[in-house]
Amino acid sequence: MPVDYSEIIRQHGWIVAPKQKCILSPDSDGFLCGLLMSNILEWTVEGFYDGKVLLVRNGVSFEDCVFVDMDINRANIKSIGHHMVIYNKRISHSNQQYSNCIQPNMIRGFDGKKDFQKKYPFGTIHLLLGIIQQQGLIQPLNPQSLWPLLFTDGVWNNLFGYTENCLDWIQFLRINDSGHILNSIFCSSNYSFYEIMNGLNDFLRMRDNHNAQGYYQNNNYHSGGRNRRTGDKLKISGKDGGFINLVQQDNRLAIHEQEKNRIVNFISNMGDQFGFHYIPDKWRWDDLQLRIFQKNICKSLKNTAYLNIMDQNPFSMAMTSRTDIEYTLVP
Repeated sequence: MPVDYSEIIRQHGWIVAPKQKCILSPDSDGFLCGLLMSNILEWTVEGFYDGKVLLVRNGVSFEDCVFVDMDINRANIKSIGHHMVIYNKRISHSNQQYSNCIQPNMIRGFDGKKDFQKKYPFGTIHLLLGIIQQQGLIQPLNPQSLWPLLFTDGVWNNLFGYTENCLDWIQFLRINDSGHILNSIFCSSNYSFYEIMNGLNDFLRMRDNHNAQGYYQNNNYHSGGRNRRTGDKLKISGKDGGFINLVQQDNRLAIHEQEKNRIVNFISNMGDQFGFHYIPDKWRWDDLQLRIFQKNICKSLKNTAYLNIMDQNPFSMAMTSRTDIEYTLVP
């Protein structure tokens, strides 16, 4: 059966409540969600979480924030995400705590062992738009929103790389209904393949204009490095799991000015196309507190390994393939 947006709202009324505090994933999907919710419901972006590093405004408890574009395995924390987080639904564990998480794969009863090829192929923003529309809070989208909505989370690749699965989820999300807010994006015949290619190419060039030129660490700015195609990502952790691009400012932490300006410019450019503009006082870039988590990767995932991971009570997790899972522990 197609998704029941009213039931999602009934179970998780906080998703349409105004003036919530939220923590975003630091990429284009999280940024689009932040733009939408700050404009529509006056949510404030209090920080960012990438699975290794958590930044949140000083004096704000992350337990009181909505985690957006990530699936938090805590019953007392509100979150909305779309990753495959259940390896085998036939195995129950007391540390499986996604009751306060809006999760499309779990709504459909999918697990990684049997259904990985059926996993959700779009971004959190595509699910969130349907929920917000159900509440009657949004007008039709700007036609230029086509480009960020196709780009984010590689949706443009998934549409043709995993066509059968995408068509199945388009029906489940009711996008094929003429009244759905995304119908004109995914089901319109207004654009030729050539026009779509050119539009996406323009967006990719815009993204590349905001690629990082380096990173700040240990009181030094390091130029260069592997920074191609990073224009849509805020970099807050390095390969070693430690934090980067943070500076001390009046006994508090702030995101380095060069990194902040780079990402704010990308968010602003994307917001101009999306139709929801960057509102500076809704986004927090300074007066931050830091928590470093322990991120691990398990390969050759099987029932025993999955149960061992759950015994450790992971804070968040995501299957990256049928046999691999990344998971984060609270130190």
